[in-house]
Amino acid sequence: MPDSPPQPLPLLMNPKAGSLFRSGLDAWLKAHAEGLRIIHTGSADDLTEQCRRLADAGEPVVLAAGGDGTLMRAAQGLIGTDTALGIFPCGTMNVFAREMGIGSRNFDLALRAAQGAARQMVDVFTVNGSPFLQLAGFGPDATIVRLIQPWMKKHLGAFSHALTAIQVATSHLPVITVTLPNGESVQGTQVIFGNGKRYGGEGHLFAGAKYDDGVLDAAVFGMEGAGILYEIISYMLLNGINDHNLGDATKMCRMESCTVTADASLDYELDGDYAGTIRPGEEAVIERLTQQLKVCVLEEQVPITPLDHMKAHPMVRALMKRLQDIKDY
Repeated sequence: MPDSPPQPLPLLMNPKAGSLFRSGLDAWLKAHAEGLRIIHTGSADDLTEQCRRLADAGEPVVLAAGGDGTLMRAAQGLIGTDTALGIFPCGTMNVFAREMGIGSRNFDLALRAAQGAARQMVDVFTVNGSPFLQLAGFGPDATIVRLIQPWMKKHLGAFSHALTAIQVATSHLPVITVTLPNGESVQGTQVIFGNGKRYGGEGHLFAGAKYDDGVLDAAVFGMEGAGILYEIISYMLLNGINDHNLGDATKMCRMESCTVTADASLDYELDGDYAGTIRPGEEAVIERLTQQLKVCVLEEQVPITPLDHMKAHPMVRALMKRLQDIKDY
């Protein structure tokens, strides 16, 4: 008997999300919908619940279309199950997709990973019970995320972060205290926890971080305002913080858990989405879950060059398609 055709893979997406059109996914799906079963979601909670139901039904792979925040919400329904998360990266930064080797807005690679057999187990950490996959930030970077308006993200994309950063750079920053399990503490004005190497796109902030080693890397910056941004960019240009390039105003530590407190109201973000504000006297507890997340990855790593990143931009893709249409005319 001939082999039965493979079942279409479930792809969860919000039909109202503007990123589907800006990323080019909407157009890509018109040519590749045959092997996919599109499932529309109405909210972030609905996305998590749909993923949980599909995992309970025994689906081997569940695809989610969106940015880092969307993938995090999808993961909440899949952590600790045998169902693998398939990444369709169409957000603003797509940091986790880059960390997994899929890249940004490269849907051909995303589909290849989902249809292949390679899977990667990923640690999951939580802040006061809310999970994150790639990053957690306390301080100015979280305030920037909180202040960005939806219209800015829609029309300006990643540039909206730069504009808002100028506003935040002149504000007073609370003193943040990170307390480790052994009782030692580290203080600064910006803290970034990384489950992987990347931050803010393709740049590496944590040179030695691994997403399956059971620990978080943390960078604690001690300067004010724009100095934090300069320091982060400097480390990214050096391909990440390590013991040899660590500056006097930056401290590094690794841990399975810790607590974060501050002497004034402190914003925090998880995977690029504003997650909350802790007040003086309150604390944020960071812990590692005992269960991991299974993620679809490529069987062989595909090198992604700067030219590939440029070609993946929706405006460039649209221009290339237009030129091809003229050529075929």
